[in-house]
Amino acid sequence: MRFRIFLLSFFYGLGGSLFSQSEIISGQMYSADVNLGYNLARIETNYLFEEKMPYSFQLNWQKNNWDTSEQLGIFGYSSFGTTFLYHDFRDDELGKNFGLYAFMEYELIKPVHSFRLSFRLSQGIAYNTNPYDKTTNSKNKLFGSHWLFPFDIALYLKYPDLFGHWGLQVGWAVFHYSNGNLQSPNYGANIPSLTLGLNYNLSGKPVNVEKHFPSISKAWQYVSFLRFGINESDYYDSGQFPFFIPGFQVEKHLNFRHKINFGIELFLSYFLREQIRYEYYSVPEYHLDKIYDFKRIGIFAEHEFYYQKIGINIGAGYYVYYPYAFETRFYNRLGTKFYINKHWTLLYSLKVHDFNRAEAMEFGLMFKIK
Repeated sequence: MRFRIFLLSFFYGLGGSLFSQSEIISGQMYSADVNLGYNLARIETNYLFEEKMPYSFQLNWQKNNWDTSEQLGIFGYSSFGTTFLYHDFRDDELGKNFGLYAFMEYELIKPVHSFRLSFRLSQGIAYNTNPYDKTTNSKNKLFGSHWLFPFDIALYLKYPDLFGHWGLQVGWAVFHYSNGNLQSPNYGANIPSLTLGLNYNLSGKPVNVEKHFPSISKAWQYVSFLRFGINESDYYDSGQFPFFIPGFQVEKHLNFRHKINFGIELFLSYFLREQIRYEYYSVPEYHLDKIYDFKRIGIFAEHEFYYQKIGINIGAGYYVYYPYAFETRFYNRLGTKFYINKHWTLLYSLKVHDFNRAEAMEFGLMFKIK
């Protein structure tokens, strides 16, 4: 996962400073597009896979919910959608990937020009047809299980409505695949690609509509949560173990589209307890103490963009209690939330270290105390 998540912040800032026009389009619009992508770089692993021009195919549906309110700024031009992705690596060991994603797309310039410049962040689930097997497919150490938890970033230049409702688009994307250490091995893959596609406007031109903004409280709110799942250490066949991450956070709405969160969390990762025991007996040069504590405590900060009941959050954390040196003290998290009601929220996130080492795919539940 060698691409930098700080690109998100760059794109946010870029969007607020680019072109402006006096006439603004607002309203709702449904659109669909199809993209064919060509991988720009081969996948680097400890094993050599022949480069055979792998390609991807995407089918996207999205709903633009544009609004010109000054309180939203560039966030007023955003959309939510779903993607079906087919990725053919054209290699028997790697197999093929089928994915289903949810995405947020941000317009980086106001949509009054004949073209659109947009940034897309996607997260979902994928299925690999031929994962690692120590007997039948020992070379595929990219994908250690059938089920993967990918996320993608993409930048698109779109020319809608060139021929009636039809338009063209080109893009640059990075596809990331990982199983979140659900099962080893889990080298994962980051695949930069160029895409070319067609888009179709399902609704005709956007219709001006009157917006009714929901009232929100900008006071600090208090939330408790529990994340959980299973994962495995990097030692092959070391076994899967559960983990639990209870925590507490405070959050503040900046407006009804985005907010910031700060919190503290306790990591109870039982695979780490087994890894410490294994290294104590099997790797004496590490000079480990048998009584090393496997627990960790982290503090974190996040930004969240949400649309109706769906939120996408990105954040960074730091272990303030770190007795056993596993990966790095810094960690990152990219996640999706589903708001059930004003108190309960479902969680789904990928936690990584140093932007490139996935530790866990997390599921969870949040409860808003106030």
